[in-house]
Amino acid sequence: MHKVILVDDEIYFRKGLKSLIDWNSCGFEVIGEAANGEDALAFIDGVCPDLVITDIRMPVLDGLELIKQVMKKEGKHPKFIIISGHSDFKYAQQAVRYGVHDFILKPIDQDEIEETLTSLAASISEQKLLFEKNIEIKKAVLLENLIHGKVNEQDTYDFSRELSLGNVTEYYYMILEVNGLPLNQSGTIPDNQVKDKIITVIREICDPQVGVFIQELEQGSYGLLIPSTYLHCFKMQISHFSQWIHGLLLRSVKQDVTFYIGPAVSKLHLLKNSFEAAQKAREYKYVHDDKSIIFSKEVSDQLIIYTELEDSYYHLLIEQIEESATIGIMETVDKIFLQFTSKNMARVAVHASINRCVHSILKLIKNMEGEVSQLNSFQTMLQLQNYQLTLSQLRKQFLEFVLESMENIKILRKQTSDGEAHKIKQFVDTHYRENISLKTIAAKFYMNPVYLGQLFKKTYGIYFKDYLLQVRIHEAKKLLRQSDQKIYEIAERVGFNNTDYFVTIFGKLEKITPSEYRNKILENRKVR
Repeated sequence: MHKVILVDDEIYFRKGLKSLIDWNSCGFEVIGEAANGEDALAFIDGVCPDLVITDIRMPVLDGLELIKQVMKKEGKHPKFIIISGHSDFKYAQQAVRYGVHDFILKPIDQDEIEETLTSLAASISEQKLLFEKNIEIKKAVLLENLIHGKVNEQDTYDFSRELSLGNVTEYYYMILEVNGLPLNQSGTIPDNQVKDKIITVIREICDPQVGVFIQELEQGSYGLLIPSTYLHCFKMQISHFSQWIHGLLLRSVKQDVTFYIGPAVSKLHLLKNSFEAAQKAREYKYVHDDKSIIFSKEVSDQLIIYTELEDSYYHLLIEQIEESATIGIMETVDKIFLQFTSKNMARVAVHASINRCVHSILKLIKNMEGEVSQLNSFQTMLQLQNYQLTLSQLRKQFLEFVLESMENIKILRKQTSDGEAHKIKQFVDTHYRENISLKTIAAKFYMNPVYLGQLFKKTYGIYFKDYLLQVRIHEAKKLLRQSDQKIYEIAERVGFNNTDYFVTIFGKLEKITPSEYRNKILENRKVR
């Protein structure tokens, strides 16, 4: 409801006007009355009404002079409606000059004034919305310029007055991180809803005249200006305020929230110092993974390192992935994350170490001609450093990626092995007549003979040498059936350099000699 005050020296008129109109349905609430312009002026200063309905002729200070003095003041002005028993054109002319919304003559027509009020209420609502948007834009621009040191002391003084920061003695900059993946990946609340929830929580205890100064820094992280006027209910202690807000936010967003708070600065134009300290405190996130609120002054003297993990961890992890050693992988990941905390590794160093592991694994998959984009965790891992995650959340995402990659590599290896074995089999099927062996084929395909033999046996369930002999004997049988070539000629044609060896192998596999096989075929033909 919009606030309205009634100003008229006739008490019965004020009471009659108050009871005549259905104020609520028109969008207004009468919050007070005054019998003269002077009392009304003081009242307006105290309650900041949206509308003043006033008579013109009143003692002490008349209606037009009241309007004139109000319009001279800085800041937001109320709307005015004049209700008068005098239709003097000069009054109306002055009223228009002062920007009066309407001039209504007594006696009042109820329908007319209610129609005027309803229309005015809609206009005030639009103006309030526009005003609030403009204020929020000014706040956002101011905050952005402040943290980058682009506002001088004089400008901040002017902004302070405009944005109701004139009574502030200290300022803090707080960075707030809502930990978790975006909605489409983990079911967490979208960023725009999180911001609204933060604003709602802050408004519960902040100075209503000051409002909320908030900016989005990165996905899931926000910057807040905390003026000292927020701390009145907390014995002026930023720690008490932070704990209270943190508790409210946990219940509201239902996600882990981490605060980083810079030191107090006495002037608004020095806010950059508090912002930079809060940013630096973010590097201690994984060093103090057990803390939800990190004050820059408490960690500024603590040593953290910015170097990545030792190479041995990367090599071991890749080796275990290639070996499909699930238990070993889990143990190594635990050791890696233990290193992050035990060695006081900065947030950026942790992300760099994880990123190196991820790219090494992706490179391995690409080298095996795998499609990395088919990994469910591919996009998440590429953007991992852009998300706000606790150490346990980071470990969970990383381990899921590593195990998924291991399974993918296992499939790729099988596909590769099957492909390699198939190529070898095709080569044997077309070159069996030549003097080939496991060793010569392995050399041709740049493979280890032992590995090739194991791969062929694993894929087809038969040793390479036995398969080669089977192919040669099969072709020999065709020649025995379809030609009258001599036995030694057939032996040479299917790849045997020694006829006796051919006869031996034929007999071993077919339980009959080549000649007997041919004679048997011929006898069968005669019978038919």
